[in-house]
Amino acid sequence: MNEKIISILKTFTKSEIKEFKKFVASPYFSPGRDLSKYFEVIIKYHPDFEISKEKFLKNYFGKPDDKDGKQSKILRTLNSDFSKLLEDYLAADSMKNMKFYYNYLLIEGYSHRGLYTLGEKKTEEALLLEEELDSGFIRELQLILLKNVYSHFKNLTNKNHQMYDVVESQSEDFISMLVNISSHLLNSLRVNSEAYNIKKNTEQLSLLMNNIELDKFLENLRTDYPNYKKIKLDIILLCTILKNKKFEHLYMKLNEVYMDTFDTLDDRHKMNYFTSVMNYYTSNQSEKTIQLKFEFIKFGLSQGLFPSGEIKYVNAGTFKMFMLAGLHAGDINWTESYIKEYIEKINPDFKENMLAYSNAYLAHYRQEYLKSLDFIARFKFENEIFTYDMKLMQLKNYYELMKQSESYLENIQYSIDAFSHYLKDNKKVSEFYRSNGKNFLAGFKLLVKCSLSDTSDEDKLNNAYALKKYMESTNNLWLISKMKELL
Repeated sequence: MNEKIISILKTFTKSEIKEFKKFVASPYFSPGRDLSKYFEVIIKYHPDFEISKEKFLKNYFGKPDDKDGKQSKILRTLNSDFSKLLEDYLAADSMKNMKFYYNYLLIEGYSHRGLYTLGEKKTEEALLLEEELDSGFIRELQLILLKNVYSHFKNLTNKNHQMYDVVESQSEDFISMLVNISSHLLNSLRVNSEAYNIKKNTEQLSLLMNNIELDKFLENLRTDYPNYKKIKLDIILLCTILKNKKFEHLYMKLNEVYMDTFDTLDDRHKMNYFTSVMNYYTSNQSEKTIQLKFEFIKFGLSQGLFPSGEIKYVNAGTFKMFMLAGLHAGDINWTESYIKEYIEKINPDFKENMLAYSNAYLAHYRQEYLKSLDFIARFKFENEIFTYDMKLMQLKNYYELMKQSESYLENIQYSIDAFSHYLKDNKKVSEFYRSNGKNFLAGFKLLVKCSLSDTSDEDKLNNAYALKKYMESTNNLWLISKMKELL
């Protein structure tokens, strides 16, 4: 049987089958060949549709295919017609739930028939519903389209004096859309290139945006401009993706700009912008951004962003990120309180493992290294990201213990070997973590070697050179801090 038809019909609920039956019977939607019989035969096999072509032919024609394949030829035509009818139904059904597209097509219908006054009125109604439109650049694109036909109706109903305000408003939407869609596309390109190690240098959007003097635009933008605060935040975030040096002085003010804009945003935008700012801090870890990131997270939690809306649980990755921010900022007491409160908001299936994970970190930062190792022993090594973290934490614990007693050197060597095999042999490890793990091991081995060295002054100078060289090539703050202790 036709695979496309079967795959679509399998998604139909009982109520949708009833609706589609009416659709098939309607001469308006099905003006050609009567497909009611085709529908009645095939729908009997819902939802599994375990039916062969031969069985369908027999049920539909009352006999198997003849030697010339006449029935098969007719079936191909029926399949084509029914497939088209299914597509028409899906489009019509989707239209009921997509107000913008329904209204826009209705407005175009008024325009096509010369009903300009009705079209103008309907456009005004649609613009009043803008809060219900999709957020981000999709919403702004929809507004641009609506205002385009709105100015057209103003012209055709002799209201040309009102066109300027409509077009200016349209241009404001265009500015927002240009910034938002550029951020969306450039961020998507960055994420995909990093995730899949794509080293292409073909995209031209960043070239275009970097050659627009966004700093001068922002400097001269009217403070009473519609959505001024939001546009300012949009432009700064776009420049963080572009790595535009002209805006470096503003990157450190992201918290201030976001908090200043916060009350003007709806819930979806609050979360979207929060994520964008967090992406910047995560991608640009430094001693300067550690405290800014921590203060930003505390603000987000104080505003009830996690969990928010219909989301029942805090994502485990988000839980980890916020916990580490507290530890990196040196606020162990806050981190302990955070773990106690938010571990209860983790999915119960992951709660016990995340508690062992969190306590392993907490104990390490309290310099209770044996206790941290005990929590790691309780951890279930299932998720790639958290498993990777725990294996690194094990190495860090043994390094700190080795500083107290070289008897732990054997434990370090064993853990290094185990981690090397994990990176090499475990097929579940992604290329990203494999590469990062190898780089960490190179730095860790150098750290251990230099911390044990009791050699000549010349060797010490060589070690210092090697440490400084490695520090220039890594953004691992733990390795950097430990290497600085040796210099």
